[in-house]
Amino acid sequence: MSTGTMKWILAVLLLGAVLGLNKFAHSAPGPDRTVNAWLNLIDQAEALHLPTGFLKEIDPDFVTVTFEDLRTYAAEYHPEDHRMILSLRLSFNKAGGALMDLERMTHHDVSLLYHELFHSYLDYIFNGPGPGKLSPQANHVLSFAREQMRCHYRFVRINPIRQRRDMTEIRFLSQEDSWEVLNETWAVFVGWQIWTKLEQQANGIGPWTDPLIDAWATLLSEANTSGELLGYYEPDDPEERRVARKRFIAPSNGLTPEGAELLLTIVLEEPDAVVKEGGFVIKASRDTTAEALPCE
Repeated sequence: MSTGTMKWILAVLLLGAVLGLNKFAHSAPGPDRTVNAWLNLIDQAEALHLPTGFLKEIDPDFVTVTFEDLRTYAAEYHPEDHRMILSLRLSFNKAGGALMDLERMTHHDVSLLYHELFHSYLDYIFNGPGPGKLSPQANHVLSFAREQMRCHYRFVRINPIRQRRDMTEIRFLSQEDSWEVLNETWAVFVGWQIWTKLEQQANGIGPWTDPLIDAWATLLSEANTSGELLGYYEPDDPEERRVARKRFIAPSNGLTPEGAELLLTIVLEEPDAVVKEGGFVIKASRDTTAEALPCE
């Protein structure tokens, strides 16, 4: 065998090894490409002991994922055309062609991805094939979300200045703004839980022990008290949007104990002990100084 032929064979083998590092880069062309990429994402998430039930609910053809050199945010989700835009740094070799393997991501980036994946999940159960095509769990999430939008995330207090959480204004939100507040509040919690668990539990694989649950409960209480878990909306009203691009919800309209328990159970697939503790912590650490606003 000539030296030139040997070099050619080695080059081909090396190229195959490099490309094989990323499963998402090798989905079959055509309609099956998206399905294969989505299934690969689920396989990788399961291998890392990350929750996947809510991902299996989504039709892979429902969401379009693209990569851009984002400047303002690390990721964006656009429900109007079911499009998820991720930063180039989350793509394989930062080339924008395929998603980086999950095991190569930082814990922060995995949590960021799950934040966006949850947006796509809510978009799907609200705007997808309809309740008749959804699982009982997804229908339960949909029903509870609509109830929260009817009251808790509709007639709300906001913080005009985010750093001044004692300064509030009352707003009656449009249906679109209410949906966005719920969407962001819940997605923030999902991302927080993924990141916290990965950091706390040796990449999220270790079992929950009583000391771990106690430590996690302390972190959750601190996050809820500090305002880290508060959602926001971008005003539907053009006049208000000229004043502020984002309006952050005041603590009195933050994540509810029932909402935390639902997300921990159905989306994050946590055991009963964690679900119960999570609901208790959110209830104990929520702001009760503001008078409850009427729903009607």
